[in-house]
Amino acid sequence: MPSTRSFAEATFVLGMRDASFFATDLFREGFGQPFPGPRVSAGLAIATPDDTWHQYVAFYKWSETRIEPVAFVNLIRFANVYLEGGLCARRSFYRRLPPEHWRECKERGGIVQVLLEQAMAELDDADAWFGHSSNNPAWLVNERLGFEVTRHPYLKVKWFRELPDARKREIEDAINAIGSF
Repeated sequence: MPSTRSFAEATFVLGMRDASFFATDLFREGFGQPFPGPRVSAGLAIATPDDTWHQYVAFYKWSETRIEPVAFVNLIRFANVYLEGGLCARRSFYRRLPPEHWRECKERGGIVQVLLEQAMAELDDADAWFGHSSNNPAWLVNERLGFEVTRHPYLKVKWFRELPDARKREIEDAINAIGSF
């Protein structure tokens, strides 16, 4: 018997410190790299203690017995901003959706946008979110969510607080100095 639940009822976004149990395969599919589990030395130019990590996973409920992680994002708190990285979605997710769920998902901007909207609602205690990406689909989602380009290649930002332009440029320069994240 087909499900009568809507796309919204079939999706759930969960934030946690370490999503490796749920998202390791998803991340490897998206990036071909080991999962970025919380660790002090994450290979960045900054320290990344465990308590600065926030990982979000979007789940989709296919049936009463099958729930699948379908999107992931990693956020690291640094000073008074979040660094967004590792954003990915299961490649086969959209083509497997029932048509009515595909339409609803598309209307909501896609599963990555659903994921980021939830994370932003929960992690809005900073001056800004930064992303570092040359990936066009990721940029398009971030742009719909209010991210803007900076004067640094690949660095994008969504400001959550009103700050003087000079202070914004200072923060952007400091984040750019970190390199890819």
